[in-house]
Amino acid sequence: MVQPVEWIAYHRVSTDRQGQSGLGLEAQRAKVNQLAAERRAVVVAEFVEVESGRKADRPQLAAALKEARKRSAAVVVAKLDRLARDAEFVLRLSREAEANGLAGFVFADLPDVDGTTSAGRLILSVMASVAEFEARRISERTKEALKAAKARGVKLGGVNSGTITSNQAARDRAQGSAERLRGVLRPLVDSGLSLRAIAEALEGAGVVTKQGNRLSPTQVKRLVKRLG
Repeated sequence: MVQPVEWIAYHRVSTDRQGQSGLGLEAQRAKVNQLAAERRAVVVAEFVEVESGRKADRPQLAAALKEARKRSAAVVVAKLDRLARDAEFVLRLSREAEANGLAGFVFADLPDVDGTTSAGRLILSVMASVAEFEARRISERTKEALKAAKARGVKLGGVNSGTITSNQAARDRAQGSAERLRGVLRPLVDSGLSLRAIAEALEGAGVVTKQGNRLSPTQVKRLVKRLG
Protein backbone atom coordinates (compact mmCIF):
# COMPACT_ATOMS: atom_id res chain seq x y z
CA MET A 1 0.00 0.00 0.00
CA VAL A 2 1.37 3.39 -1.02
CA GLN A 3 1.97 5.67 1.94
CA PRO A 4 0.36 9.13 1.64
CA VAL A 5 2.62 12.14 1.19
CA GLU A 6 3.14 14.08 4.40
CA TRP A 7 2.77 17.84 4.48
CA ILE A 8 3.51 20.40 7.18
CA ALA A 9 1.06 23.31 6.97
CA TYR A 10 2.27 26.85 7.62
CA HIS A 11 -0.24 29.67 7.98
CA ARG A 12 0.35 33.34 8.71
CA VAL A 13 -2.25 35.74 10.07
CA SER A 14 -2.18 39.29 11.38
CA THR A 15 -2.83 40.45 14.92
CA ASP A 16 -6.08 42.17 13.93
CA ARG A 17 -8.14 38.97 13.81
CA GLN A 18 -7.58 38.58 10.12
CA GLY A 19 -10.37 36.90 8.28
CA GLN A 20 -12.86 39.67 7.70
CA SER A 21 -10.74 40.66 4.73
CA GLY A 22 -7.83 39.02 2.98
CA LEU A 23 -6.83 35.41 3.50
CA GLY A 24 -7.72 34.55 7.10
CA LEU A 25 -6.77 31.40 8.96
CA GLU A 26 -9.86 29.37 8.04
CA ALA A 27 -9.54 30.37 4.39
CA GLN A 28 -5.88 29.32 4.38
CA ARG A 29 -6.75 25.98 5.98
CA ALA A 30 -9.49 25.39 3.43
CA LYS A 31 -7.15 26.00 0.49
CA VAL A 32 -4.46 23.73 1.95
CA ASN A 33 -6.93 20.95 2.80
CA GLN A 34 -8.49 21.10 -0.66
CA LEU A 35 -5.11 20.70 -2.34
CA ALA A 36 -4.13 17.95 0.10
CA ALA A 37 -7.27 16.02 -0.83
CA GLU A 38 -6.53 16.45 -4.54
CA ARG A 39 -2.93 15.28 -4.09
CA ARG A 40 -3.80 12.56 -1.56
CA ALA A 41 -1.48 14.17 0.93
CA VAL A 42 -1.88 14.24 4.70
CA VAL A 43 -1.31 17.38 6.78
CA VAL A 44 0.49 15.89 9.78
CA ALA A 45 1.27 19.15 11.58
CA GLU A 46 0.17 22.77 11.44
CA PHE A 47 1.99 25.93 12.49
CA VAL A 48 0.28 29.31 12.72
CA GLU A 49 2.34 32.50 12.71
CA VAL A 50 0.74 35.56 14.26
CA GLU A 51 2.41 38.64 12.85
CA SER A 52 4.27 40.83 15.29
CA GLY A 53 5.71 44.30 14.87
CA ARG A 54 9.03 42.66 14.04
CA LYS A 55 8.49 41.12 10.61
CA ALA A 56 11.75 39.19 10.79
CA ASP A 57 10.54 37.35 13.89
CA ARG A 58 9.07 34.09 12.50
CA PRO A 59 9.37 31.41 15.22
CA GLN A 60 6.54 29.29 13.83
CA LEU A 61 8.16 29.18 10.40
CA ALA A 62 11.37 27.95 12.03
CA ALA A 63 9.36 25.31 13.90
CA ALA A 64 7.58 24.23 10.71
CA LEU A 65 10.89 23.86 8.87
CA LYS A 66 12.34 21.84 11.75
CA GLU A 67 9.36 19.47 11.73
CA ALA A 68 9.55 19.14 7.95
CA ARG A 69 13.23 18.24 8.15
CA LYS A 70 12.50 15.62 10.79
CA ARG A 71 9.82 14.00 8.64
CA SER A 72 11.42 14.72 5.23
CA ALA A 73 8.10 16.37 4.43
CA ALA A 74 7.06 19.33 2.32
CA VAL A 75 5.84 22.60 3.80
CA VAL A 76 2.50 23.63 2.32
CA VAL A 77 1.34 27.26 2.27
CA ALA A 78 -2.01 28.56 1.06
CA LYS A 79 -0.52 31.47 -0.87
CA LEU A 80 3.01 32.52 -1.74
CA ASP A 81 2.73 35.89 -0.01
CA ARG A 82 1.75 34.10 3.22
CA LEU A 83 5.31 32.81 3.26
CA ALA A 84 6.97 36.04 2.19
CA ARG A 85 6.86 38.96 -0.22
CA ASP A 86 10.62 39.03 -0.44
CA ALA A 87 11.98 37.25 -3.53
CA GLU A 88 15.44 36.76 -2.04
CA PHE A 89 13.96 35.28 1.15
CA VAL A 90 11.74 32.84 -0.79
CA LEU A 91 14.64 31.63 -2.93
CA ARG A 92 16.89 31.22 0.10
CA LEU A 93 14.24 29.14 1.83
CA SER A 94 13.84 26.96 -1.27
CA ARG A 95 17.58 26.36 -1.52
CA GLU A 96 17.89 25.61 2.19
CA ALA A 97 14.94 23.25 2.01
CA GLU A 98 16.56 21.24 -0.74
CA ALA A 99 19.92 21.16 1.07
CA ASN A 100 18.44 20.12 4.43
CA GLY A 101 16.27 17.19 3.48
CA LEU A 102 12.92 18.91 3.05
CA ALA A 103 10.63 17.84 0.24
CA GLY A 104 10.35 21.51 -0.69
CA PHE A 105 7.46 23.96 -0.54
CA VAL A 106 3.97 23.54 -1.96
CA PHE A 107 1.84 26.61 -2.64
CA ALA A 108 -1.91 26.14 -3.02
CA ASP A 109 -2.09 29.16 -5.33
CA LEU A 110 0.77 27.77 -7.47
CA PRO A 111 0.18 24.00 -7.17
CA ASP A 112 2.13 23.01 -10.27
CA VAL A 113 5.31 24.92 -9.41
CA ASP A 114 8.14 22.70 -8.17
CA GLY A 115 10.48 24.87 -6.13
CA THR A 116 13.19 22.19 -6.17
CA THR A 117 13.79 22.70 -9.91
CA SER A 118 15.54 25.58 -11.65
CA ALA A 119 12.38 26.44 -13.59
CA GLY A 120 10.28 26.29 -10.43
CA ARG A 121 12.64 28.57 -8.53
CA LEU A 122 12.55 31.02 -11.42
CA ILE A 123 8.75 31.14 -11.30
CA LEU A 124 8.74 31.57 -7.52
CA SER A 125 11.32 34.33 -7.84
CA VAL A 126 9.20 36.18 -10.39
CA MET A 127 5.99 35.80 -8.38
CA ALA A 128 7.67 36.87 -5.13
CA SER A 129 9.27 39.83 -6.93
CA VAL A 130 5.85 40.92 -8.18
CA ALA A 131 4.40 40.66 -4.66
CA GLU A 132 7.36 42.62 -3.28
CA PHE A 133 6.97 45.27 -5.99
CA GLU A 134 3.25 45.64 -5.26
CA ALA A 135 3.92 46.00 -1.53
CA ARG A 136 6.57 48.65 -2.14
CA ARG A 137 4.39 50.51 -4.64
CA ILE A 138 1.48 50.60 -2.20
CA SER A 139 3.79 51.94 0.51
CA GLU A 140 5.19 54.61 -1.82
CA ARG A 141 1.72 55.73 -2.94
CA THR A 142 0.53 55.93 0.64
CA LYS A 143 3.55 57.99 1.70
CA GLU A 144 3.02 60.34 -1.26
CA ALA A 145 -0.64 60.78 -0.33
CA LEU A 146 0.32 61.44 3.29
CA LYS A 147 2.92 63.98 2.23
CA ALA A 148 0.38 65.77 0.05
CA ALA A 149 -2.15 65.77 2.89
CA LYS A 150 0.38 67.26 5.31
CA ALA A 151 1.29 69.91 2.71
CA ARG A 152 -2.39 70.92 2.70
CA GLY A 153 -2.20 71.39 6.46
CA VAL A 154 -4.02 68.19 7.36
CA LYS A 155 -3.08 66.84 10.80
CA LEU A 156 -2.75 63.06 10.65
CA GLY A 157 -2.04 61.59 14.12
CA GLY A 158 -3.65 58.51 15.55
CA VAL A 159 -6.90 57.43 13.96
CA ASN A 160 -10.04 57.45 16.06
CA SER A 161 -11.94 54.84 14.08
CA GLY A 162 -14.15 53.86 17.00
CA THR A 163 -17.40 51.98 16.94
CA ILE A 164 -20.66 53.54 15.85
CA THR A 165 -22.50 54.62 18.99
CA SER A 166 -25.34 56.93 19.89
CA ASN A 167 -22.81 59.44 21.15
CA GLN A 168 -22.82 62.27 18.62
CA ALA A 169 -19.42 63.57 19.75
CA ALA A 170 -17.87 60.14 19.17
CA ARG A 171 -19.43 59.95 15.71
CA ASP A 172 -18.13 63.41 14.89
CA ARG A 173 -14.59 62.45 15.95
CA ALA A 174 -14.73 59.29 13.85
CA GLN A 175 -16.00 61.26 10.86
CA GLY A 176 -13.17 63.74 11.35
CA SER A 177 -10.60 60.94 11.27
CA ALA A 178 -12.07 59.66 8.02
CA GLU A 179 -12.06 63.10 6.42
CA ARG A 180 -8.42 63.69 7.39
CA LEU A 181 -7.47 60.49 5.59
CA ARG A 182 -9.65 61.02 2.52
CA GLY A 183 -6.71 61.92 0.29
CA VAL A 184 -4.83 58.83 1.46
CA LEU A 185 -7.66 56.31 1.56
CA ARG A 186 -9.36 57.11 -1.71
CA PRO A 187 -6.43 56.12 -4.01
CA LEU A 188 -5.97 52.87 -2.06
CA VAL A 189 -9.66 52.00 -2.29
CA ASP A 190 -9.81 52.88 -5.99
CA SER A 191 -6.84 50.60 -6.68
CA GLY A 192 -8.94 47.61 -5.62
CA LEU A 193 -6.89 46.62 -2.59
CA SER A 194 -8.43 44.45 0.12
CA LEU A 195 -9.23 46.05 3.46
CA ARG A 196 -6.35 44.16 5.05
CA ALA A 197 -3.92 45.40 2.38
CA ILE A 198 -5.11 48.98 2.94
CA ALA A 199 -4.54 48.57 6.69
CA GLU A 200 -1.02 47.26 6.02
CA ALA A 201 -0.28 50.15 3.67
CA LEU A 202 -1.49 52.69 6.20
CA GLU A 203 0.58 51.08 8.95
CA GLY A 204 3.66 51.19 6.72
CA ALA A 205 3.10 54.91 6.30
CA GLY A 206 2.65 55.48 10.01
CA VAL A 207 -1.14 55.69 10.15
CA VAL A 208 -2.25 53.53 13.09
CA THR A 209 -4.79 53.67 15.91
CA LYS A 210 -4.32 56.00 18.86
CA GLN A 211 -3.01 52.98 20.76
CA GLY A 212 -0.30 52.47 18.13
CA ASN A 213 -1.83 49.33 16.60
CA ARG A 214 -2.56 48.54 12.98
CA LEU A 215 -6.12 49.32 11.91
CA SER A 216 -8.26 46.20 11.59
CA PRO A 217 -10.11 45.46 8.33
CA THR A 218 -13.35 46.35 10.12
CA GLN A 219 -11.96 49.73 11.17
CA VAL A 220 -10.79 50.44 7.61
CA LYS A 221 -14.24 49.46 6.33
CA ARG A 222 -15.86 51.96 8.71
CA LEU A 223 -13.50 54.72 7.61
CA VAL A 224 -14.22 54.03 3.94
CA LYS A 225 -17.97 53.91 4.61
CA ARG A 226 -17.85 57.31 6.29
CA LEU A 227 -16.22 58.79 3.20
CA GLY A 228 -19.27 57.77 1.17
